[in-house]
Amino acid sequence: MQQPARLRRTAIAVVLLAALVAVIAVNPAAPAAAASVDRLHGADRYATAAAISQQAYPSGAPIVFLATGAGFADALSAAPAASVQGGPLLLTATRTLPAATANEIRRLTPQRVVIVGGTGVVTGDVVTALRGLGVSVERVSGADRYATSRAIVERYFTGTETAWVATGANFSDALAASAAAGSVGGPVLLVNGLASSLDAATRTTLNRVGATTVRIAGGTGVVSAGIENGLRARGGDVMRLAGDDRYGTAVAINEHAFPAAERVFVATGIDFPDALAGAAFAGRVGAPLYSSVPTCLPPAVRDDIVSRLGASRVTLLGGSAVLGGSVGSLAACTSNADARAASQAELTNKITNRLSSLPGTYSVSVRQTTGVHAVVNVRGATMQEPASVMKLFAVYAVLKRVDQGRLSMTTPTRSGVNVRDCIRVTIHISDNLCHWDLVALIGEQNLNNFFAAEGFSRTVYAGRGADGRQWTSKHTTTGDVALLLARLHNGNLLSAASTRFFIDQLETQLWRDRIPHGAPAGIPIANKTGQLHVSTGMIEADAGIVIGSRHTHTIAVIGSRNATAAGIAAIARVVYEHFNGAFGAAASYTKLNLVTTATVTAYSGPGSGTTRTVASGTRVHADYSSRLWYRVILGGTTVVYIHSSNLANWVSYPRRW
Repeated sequence: MQQPARLRRTAIAVVLLAALVAVIAVNPAAPAAAASVDRLHGADRYATAAAISQQAYPSGAPIVFLATGAGFADALSAAPAASVQGGPLLLTATRTLPAATANEIRRLTPQRVVIVGGTGVVTGDVVTALRGLGVSVERVSGADRYATSRAIVERYFTGTETAWVATGANFSDALAASAAAGSVGGPVLLVNGLASSLDAATRTTLNRVGATTVRIAGGTGVVSAGIENGLRARGGDVMRLAGDDRYGTAVAINEHAFPAAERVFVATGIDFPDALAGAAFAGRVGAPLYSSVPTCLPPAVRDDIVSRLGASRVTLLGGSAVLGGSVGSLAACTSNADARAASQAELTNKITNRLSSLPGTYSVSVRQTTGVHAVVNVRGATMQEPASVMKLFAVYAVLKRVDQGRLSMTTPTRSGVNVRDCIRVTIHISDNLCHWDLVALIGEQNLNNFFAAEGFSRTVYAGRGADGRQWTSKHTTTGDVALLLARLHNGNLLSAASTRFFIDQLETQLWRDRIPHGAPAGIPIANKTGQLHVSTGMIEADAGIVIGSRHTHTIAVIGSRNATAAGIAAIARVVYEHFNGAFGAAASYTKLNLVTTATVTAYSGPGSGTTRTVASGTRVHADYSSRLWYRVILGGTTVVYIHSSNLANWVSYPRRW
């Protein structure tokens, strides 16, 4: 009979300690033997889980835990339960039982299969297929991932001493915690890590199972200080294990949970499917589970495996497309290029996953201007209608001519409004008339030639583009937009004076319900939005320079086919948190965005029509403009026009200068 994981770990530790003493006595300088490296993987996530099960339980198992392969949350809580109950964790599709999973269940000949999660993630059709295999089927579920996690803990871990608490919002921290918890017969309890305090239901579950030792996986950005305070208020031993990133957090968890280990597991930190079943296996054999980037081992991970543990066997979870040959040779990431490639792969995966749940179709480009200078493009080379984001290029071209002395800020446009004022309203309220006045100063074909010469070859107004094609309307790519903003931020697009003027306009413009809603309050964001209804649905766009708490990046998003402003905010949050860490509530801005600076005359039309007097200090909502005349809403219903010189921003938006 196989020993419990806790006893096996103790025995291993004693043997290793004795061996270590002997080695030191004979040859204190003797190097550690090279670890053997093997892989567990299959054609897809279901086959990979089956391959892990075959190695973990070659003679069969009395129980199988089954979770959706489309998400991570239910499986993360199920992995320690599978370790303790002596069975594998397998994965299923929502509506069908994959052949690889069905075949593995036949081989295992279990008495029962426990489905983890409700019918929304594993339907009755899967239950029917399981019963057709001649096994008893049970289900453990709750109203959401947190309730499901609590249900698993209360069913399988009564009388436990140690419990791990991790965020249910992402997989990486809970993954290492699942192996650590399973190795000592303890659970992982998922929480809403952004909550300001420990919820009553989680406290009740911990009390019911009798957990006196609680370990928190991850920093305060993923499991808040308020939750930690609530755990400490329960009494007992509470400790947080965290690193600078997901890879460092896994190292911190494993340093604490595994003073010794002969075998270790390594999974990609980019995505979850290959690692889920591996967490149950690692917990069963008392082995730590680390996360890695696809191209090489993060230095802290390699040091922990090779130097601290001196592991003799390293098992990689996933094929060479997931963990490359350099990971297989245990090569550490040593260059900035390694770190950049890792960051880019991770962020691309995060963005792609987030897009899958959003309405519409999105193109996203990101350029990090500090740190490793990561560059990510998801459909970033697609030329498309950008709505008012295109105004960035018109303003850039005009300011370039100002720098060259070919225009000045006082040069009148065709409407008589000078360049300075036209740029201001083009950005501040996104005025369309002044935008086209600026375009007319240069000419659409001249603009196209200029953009091509400056390296923006996929940006055009009507006319011939750099590719020789004839275009009938404005088009650009998110890649060109993000590059434009990166050059602007870095100061190599325009003169210092024009750079500051341009960024000032962007940081004080009115429309802040997209990218700024994906960042914390107080973060300077210089952005330009766009919105346009076309035959295929709404286009929503935004592009900006984001001065984060740790790093600065530019981001451009163009959404089509009824994309939403909220969708852009969600994408912006993913990017912000990747570079700067998780945060709580995002910034929010009122629609009452302007205030009168004097007692003014308001008109029923742009500078004409019936009049009325509006008192100084009146807050208004501007929603449209006709060059320098802003259409505003008084008291929520009355529409009038007020000259922009008599209006000021109600909110003092965060500024860099």
